[in-house]
Amino acid sequence: MAIEPIKKVTLVSSRGTGRHLLRTISRLGTVEIIDAGERFQDEEGRLRHEQAPTEEPDERLHKIDLILALLNVFAPEEQSFVASMVPVPQVVDSWEINHAVNSYALDERFHTASELDETYRRSERAKSEIENQLSELIPLTGLSFTLSDFHRPARVCLVFGHLPQKGFDQLDTSAEPWKDCEWEKIELAPLWSDEIALRSGKSSGMKSGEDKVPVIFAFLKEDCESMRKALTDIGFDEIQLPMLPEKVLDHVMELQGDLAEVEARIAEVSKKVRAMAPERRTLITLKAFWTANRNQILAAAKALNGRWVNILTGYIRSRDADRLAASVRKEFPEAIMMFEDPGPDEEVPVSISQPHILRPLSLLVEMFGLPYYRSFDPTPFLTFNFYIFFGICFSDVGYGIMLVFFASYLVKRTRLYGGVNDFARILLYSGFSTMIFGALLGSWFGDLYLPRYLGEGNILLWLQQKFALLDPIEKTIPALLLALTIGVMNQFYGICLKMYGAFRQGDWKGAVFDGLLWLILLPGLLVLVSRLFVRTPPGLFRIGLFLFMAGAIGLILTQGRDLKNPVARILGGVASLYGIIGSYGITAFIGDTLSYCRLLALGLTTSIVGMTFNMLGGLLRDVPYVGFFLFVAIVVVGHVFNFAISILGAFVHSMRLIYVEFFGRFYEAGARPFQPLGFDSPLCIIRKVRESDE
Repeated sequence: MAIEPIKKVTLVSSRGTGRHLLRTISRLGTVEIIDAGERFQDEEGRLRHEQAPTEEPDERLHKIDLILALLNVFAPEEQSFVASMVPVPQVVDSWEINHAVNSYALDERFHTASELDETYRRSERAKSEIENQLSELIPLTGLSFTLSDFHRPARVCLVFGHLPQKGFDQLDTSAEPWKDCEWEKIELAPLWSDEIALRSGKSSGMKSGEDKVPVIFAFLKEDCESMRKALTDIGFDEIQLPMLPEKVLDHVMELQGDLAEVEARIAEVSKKVRAMAPERRTLITLKAFWTANRNQILAAAKALNGRWVNILTGYIRSRDADRLAASVRKEFPEAIMMFEDPGPDEEVPVSISQPHILRPLSLLVEMFGLPYYRSFDPTPFLTFNFYIFFGICFSDVGYGIMLVFFASYLVKRTRLYGGVNDFARILLYSGFSTMIFGALLGSWFGDLYLPRYLGEGNILLWLQQKFALLDPIEKTIPALLLALTIGVMNQFYGICLKMYGAFRQGDWKGAVFDGLLWLILLPGLLVLVSRLFVRTPPGLFRIGLFLFMAGAIGLILTQGRDLKNPVARILGGVASLYGIIGSYGITAFIGDTLSYCRLLALGLTTSIVGMTFNMLGGLLRDVPYVGFFLFVAIVVVGHVFNFAISILGAFVHSMRLIYVEFFGRFYEAGARPFQPLGFDSPLCIIRKVRESDE
């Protein structure tokens, strides 16, 4: 299977049964509800939408979110290795959902959490204010006078600040303007300052033995402006002293006491919140439940209600139609069901189903965008391409074995989680591909098979010599030609798929004019270009010239076929041949083909980095006593590092070749996914539902 057949379903039931019917549909999880008013036009107003208030679920979700947010602050969830890589939903049973809804005292917990949250926020604000005050006052703790006295003189201006030692040495009482002022170097109490700074986590920054000297200057107020300018010229950095009725040290000690009280309140809040941590699972379950409840209410708003009937409309997969019909007939014997095919102009949601072996790579298609309903699913056609690209980029037998073991662990741990398990199986199959291409290209943990590392006649050397067909380091040009050949064949493959899609939709003109003609022109172009590098037999060259000219003439005459003006049609054909307009062209073919050089580049990078770590370890192997251990440590750590870095590059660049160079030839995405009403949440999945789906 690929794109699953979709039916449009209409359910007509007696008025008053709509909510009950929606609960049945939600339990089955098979129908995507759409607006019934789009199909049934009632000009007389006998059918109408009803109000669907969501205040209750919204209020419940608000309360749950507040409690969870508080838990995330003080008791963040300890995630498993798998969950730390990708988010996974929790698996719950139906009885667990019922118990959470009926037994959990949400309102009481919300009241407690609200009080704790308010206390925490108030304490955090107070803590921030105290710390800001301390950051300003700690550098001044060495001052021995009361700061209010500093601001008391009426005719004298006092300024305090830092002066570079060089500037302080230049002060001369006999020179202008310093003869009109007095100054005093302040001796701070560094022990007190340092002790308080350490307790607050702040730097005192006011030690007289450093480059800057704390100084107080005194001058008449009428000389204030000129003296401040003179002080600035010698590097004086003035500090505005606050108005305090006590010494700075005394005030700092008071603030320290206040800070300790605030931190104690925060610690008490933290203790109470951490005591609620075991309830996180219940809260997440409740959040999923009330989200589903809210979706049911919104779905009810899409129904039409008359005086006697309720009408629901939606989409359902054909394979689920009998299951829905049986459940509805059992619970609502008076209800009427109608199944029909969607109209040709409808935007039908898409559901993709693949055999178990192909299903993982559907994840890549979903990441790019789903195909339109009347198109075709590209998953079967990209499967081997992706694994070949990944295997070449990551080509090392040792890394392939590591990836197989790592991915097997992930597959086992994520078997209940669909999307995560699909990703794990992509890595698993990619590991086998990596082993195959690593053996063919002769890379076993780089060149660890060499006798200077493992000795003569080691098993890795025997395996490398037995299976290696091409060493890309020794034979770079043949390896590059192989990568380009893969690129050319992949381009032709994409054009063939474009023709396949056009024929499926009955567009034979698009298949021939936009596909077949390119398959005629491009091989001819390759033959003509090859003459620049190798001797081409005259007969082959004439065939290539004929193919190129035939394809070019055909494309020039047909690519502008939508234009009415004959001249514009020809000019449009010429422009599309080059690639100026249209989705393809000779320049696009050349550029996309050259992009496949990354296969060689990444494969070489993986091998060369691995060889580098082997060489570094080998250099230390002869160190007395510890040489062997240094060799093992460097090789193990180095290859683990190379494995982690190279697997990321292999995955990303393989996806890029699929998304850009391959999909660009034939694939158009943009369909919306099929989203049936049900307990469908990224937070929770119901165990029995999941198992039945499998």
